[in-house]
Amino acid sequence: MPGSVAHYNLLERIGEGVLGDVYRARDTKVGRTVALKLQREPLPEGRRSDRLVDDARAAAKISHPNIATLFDVGFHEGRLYLAYEFVKGTTLRQQMEGRPMHARHALDLAAQVADALAHAHAHDVVHKDLSPDTIVETSKGSAKVLDFGMSAWTHGGRTRALAAASPASIGAEAATILSYVSPEQALGTSVDPRSDIFSLGAIVYEMVTGTNPFIGPDPAATLANVTQKTPPPPTSINPELPKLLDVVLLRALNRELDRRTDRASKLASDLRRCAGLFDATVAERPREPARVPGTTPDLIPLEEERGLGVWWVMGGLGAALAAALYYWLR
Repeated sequence: MPGSVAHYNLLERIGEGVLGDVYRARDTKVGRTVALKLQREPLPEGRRSDRLVDDARAAAKISHPNIATLFDVGFHEGRLYLAYEFVKGTTLRQQMEGRPMHARHALDLAAQVADALAHAHAHDVVHKDLSPDTIVETSKGSAKVLDFGMSAWTHGGRTRALAAASPASIGAEAATILSYVSPEQALGTSVDPRSDIFSLGAIVYEMVTGTNPFIGPDPAATLANVTQKTPPPPTSINPELPKLLDVVLLRALNRELDRRTDRASKLASDLRRCAGLFDATVAERPREPARVPGTTPDLIPLEEERGLGVWWVMGGLGAALAAALYYWLR
């Protein structure tokens, strides 16, 4: 492992991607920890290298609390490096593990992701590789979206592109990645911000139900589900959810672009409304009256017993006063 790259001291290797290795590193100029992606081989001359640099520079212009910031783009000995905000936390994939998340918490995180999408879309940047693996919940409970604008250089983004161009050439393990593609991506047609909305809809569906709405036994079946299947309402799987969430998610997952939610800001607002309804549903559930410890449920509640006790005391005092008055008069 090299000791330094430009003005970054490499601390440890923490992963790898399509471009190369990923390190936890220290920025010696400003004194912060970053996630440094370092390309394995020097960039060849040509349009491909130009596109990589252009994508990186466009991504570096996005700054939002729910997006992992790309701080720096540069070259070291002919190799491109990308210095990202170092995000400590767990991915949604790690949190779910095949089971639903707490619904209220899931909706909060999903609304934050939608906020991030709205901001990026306003800067003409589409993620194109949104999945539970590219969303992290930090130790402070906020969502962070990774790899914005760099889908052409990520494993998930490459798999999506390859599945559309040559589905027979990808392995069976790609079914999970492809279960979050939009119908446009699956068919290999042009994509716009509504593609990210579809992907987020699939993620939220899985967050609140524990079930991926499109995954099949293999990539071909998964792509067929994405382009042909309408998922059942999420409340049919998790009855604790508010009915409005059925409308919100099925609209986000509509295969027809003209009928799909068209703005991430609208989806964020809808998700927050659903979270509010979830709170109201919980608040309206009937509560058992307070009971005297050790008594059976059909006894008088404690508050009523206290009220009856007051009347017994008052009655006793009245009787005593009447008796005293009777003897005084005699």
